[in-house]
Amino acid sequence: METAESRGARVLLPSDDEPPVTSWPYPSPLQDEKVGNVGFTGVDLASQRLENVTLTRCRFTNSRLMGVSMVRVTLKDVLFENCTFDYAIWEHVTAAGGVAFVGCSFKETIFEGGDLRGTVFDDCALGAEFQRTTMSGADLRGSDLDAVSGLSSLRGVTVTEAQLRQLSEVMIRDFDLTVAELPL
Repeated sequence: METAESRGARVLLPSDDEPPVTSWPYPSPLQDEKVGNVGFTGVDLASQRLENVTLTRCRFTNSRLMGVSMVRVTLKDVLFENCTFDYAIWEHVTAAGGVAFVGCSFKETIFEGGDLRGTVFDDCALGAEFQRTTMSGADLRGSDLDAVSGLSSLRGVTVTEAQLRQLSEVMIRDFDLTVAELPL
């Protein structure tokens, strides 16, 4: 069984028995289903809705998930590489182990009420809003945090020293702080 590793997250990949799927073969909305052991390349899930879905041993490469709505979705051993999640809504999404996003875009994406503990976001543009999302143990190193919001959800994540400067700007914006000099 082939695995991929990104910043400590080990993801069990789909078997190589079948070629990657290049178009989304499921109905919209996809509800109450289990999708497993599938590699997707260049699929377009723009504006699709997934509800009560479990994704296991899936790999998404160069795929478009703009505006996708994921509600009560469970991810286990899922790797997203160079995917676009701009304007997506993730409600109560759970990372159940081995989940990594590499080179993905999350412009104006909303994560609400999810559990993304231990998830890796490597070299991602995280222009996302996090609301009541558990992120402890997540690794954000290498990602752009300039446009992230929802600082309290980032409790317990791993970042680099350089990202602390980005997060200070997030703190000023999120808490509507006024930064002023002391009078002489």
